[in-house]
Amino acid sequence: MNTATGKKTFAWLTLTISAFFFGMGFAHPILQTGYGIGPLRLTEESIYLLSSFRYFFDKGEVFVGLLLLFFTIIFPVTKYIFLAFVLARAEMINRPLMRALEILNKWAMLDVFVVALLILNMKFDSLIIVSELRIGTTYFALSVIFLMIASFLTGRTPEKNQQPSE
Repeated sequence: MNTATGKKTFAWLTLTISAFFFGMGFAHPILQTGYGIGPLRLTEESIYLLSSFRYFFDKGEVFVGLLLLFFTIIFPVTKYIFLAFVLARAEMINRPLMRALEILNKWAMLDVFVVALLILNMKFDSLIIVSELRIGTTYFALSVIFLMIASFLTGRTPEKNQQPSE
């Protein structure tokens, strides 16, 4: 196996792992919040990424809700589709597609920013209001890391056409 094939295979693997963690990030809560006194919890609520949009829209924070929606669902799904297309058709990659990938990569850290914004906005630790991070946050962070790796590897695949000789 040559290095280009190995990089492409590794890029597919990291993209698949990222997509798995992305789904897990939505399936599991990112935050557990509630009211309590010390170790005694009176109420608890699990916050999921999808329910967080409703939270912001219900509070009248439409801009923040749309920002969260765009950078946690629409942008990453677009990037997954784009990277899969680039990997599937690597021999046909041209400059405009690679330029588009570079532009997408420059915005990659915004999904991390959005999760941080969500956590900071909903984390009201005090003596009565208690918030704890949950596994969904870790899954989402892992999906971002693996997506960045897949994107980096995809940008490093050879641009020349490799036509099989007959």
